[in-house]
Amino acid sequence: MKRKRSALARKGEIVRRKIHGDAHVDRNYREADEFMTMFQDVTDEFCWGTIWARPGLNAKTRAALSLTATAAQSQAGAVKMHVKTCLRTGWSKREIGEILLHVYAYAGVYACLSGFNAAREAFAEFEREHPRRPRR
Repeated sequence: MKRKRSALARKGEIVRRKIHGDAHVDRNYREADEFMTMFQDVTDEFCWGTIWARPGLNAKTRAALSLTATAAQSQAGAVKMHVKTCLRTGWSKREIGEILLHVYAYAGVYACLSGFNAAREAFAEFEREHPRRPRR
């Protein structure tokens, strides 16, 4: 049985797919049991349908802000995801490095180091997932 989703969640799913791609979104939905579906729905409604869909900032800027926030909190798994988002929205590896160095100044050396290590892993994963993309 297909679950009923709000209009805002459906709108957010469109934005989420544009930013993260179908494979990522489909995997999240597929892996969500009934309990985790609550989280996925609220994420689509609030994060994607409300915040990311706002007209005030473009997706490239929002990707950099997401990377900065997760790196400052030493959330390596989230950093990897947001590094890939930055690559998809047009940031170069060098620019991503500069974003992470900015984290160094405001969140500390270990948050920055964690971000650099996660970014290196994300670059390798992204290149495996997108082998035809030119390297930057």
